[in-house]
Amino acid sequence: MKRFQALDGFRGICALSVAVYHVHVPQSFGEWAFFRNAHYLVSFFFVLSGFVMAHTYGQRLGTKGQFRQFFITRTFRLYPLHVFVLFFAIALEIVKLSAEHAGIAFNQPSFTGQRAPQEIIPNLLLLQSWWPGFNPQSFNFPAWSISVEYYIYIIFAGILLCTPRVASLIFLIISAMAAACLSLGLAHLMDPALQGLSCFFAGVMTYKLYTVIHKKALSPWLLTFLEVIGIWMTLSLLVSEIGQKQLILMVVFCALMLVFSFEGGVVSTLLKAQPFERLGALSYSIYMVHAMVLFAVTLGLILVGKVTGYTVVTYDAAAPGPMLSFQNAVADNLLLIGLLIIIVRISAVSHQCIELRGIEWGKRLSRRGLITSPTSQIKTVS
Repeated sequence: MKRFQALDGFRGICALSVAVYHVHVPQSFGEWAFFRNAHYLVSFFFVLSGFVMAHTYGQRLGTKGQFRQFFITRTFRLYPLHVFVLFFAIALEIVKLSAEHAGIAFNQPSFTGQRAPQEIIPNLLLLQSWWPGFNPQSFNFPAWSISVEYYIYIIFAGILLCTPRVASLIFLIISAMAAACLSLGLAHLMDPALQGLSCFFAGVMTYKLYTVIHKKALSPWLLTFLEVIGIWMTLSLLVSEIGQKQLILMVVFCALMLVFSFEGGVVSTLLKAQPFERLGALSYSIYMVHAMVLFAVTLGLILVGKVTGYTVVTYDAAAPGPMLSFQNAVADNLLLIGLLIIIVRISAVSHQCIELRGIEWGKRLSRRGLITSPTSQIKTVS
């Protein structure tokens, strides 16, 4: 089965870009317009997941046994790292609580707001993005998209199992209806769920188109031209101020994925290089652990500041989170680079010790009942 290495490299770059988006270092490259709009790249993750799931499982979900296997492997792919990071987030709140008892005050008291105790169960069950009463940004806030994606996997597999003959039509209808609801503000579900539904099933339909045209012979120069144009359009739209930006980007992401799925241009060749391949392998860990790494570093700097009187962490009403700064451009850029290195290093450990073990547990469990486990060609973030 074909492995889309260039798309895997893309995912790694996007995951690291989202991490930069969540860091606020005022005089660093993290304040460039691209990184300040990198949260839109989560839609790319959804589109890519739909594309990959259709490629890997589109013809392998025809029986209840295969559905069971899919459910087990997807659960063990996502859940172990999610639960570990959630418990780590709770542990950090306990550290804050202990510091408060010692007389140290924080901008936000422990176990309040998006980290209130009542948000623990929705996070544990990955339901935080599906019901208006829950906060999708609670505890490890990047997990909101994992909440969306996990249950979309089940919807996807259930449709293929129950209605295989009209599955493509149903996928198209779901994507179109979710996009229409977002466009018209008819959010009967929460916006995150609608975003995931529209983008994921758009990715599935993009793969359907790929199966029709993938055998066409296109010259490397034409593909390189299309790749460059696709990246230029994506970057231009990301930093633009246009209406319905998220939905327009969804269409562009689908087109970009279709172009790079041929993997025949110069840019695709670069994305298949070892550093990008490694970044792609770590992408789920980077996405899941970066917020807690930043939270832990911020908490540590606040505590150091309380003791030394030297302030590195500040809060601004106009900023979405804490700002870290040494009030020097060189030092701030080095700080951001250092944070990214730490995130990648910790992601490598979590990938090896948690992700891969979870995948192996899932494979072992799915083999029970004499079910043969299909091999996923691209790791999902999703």
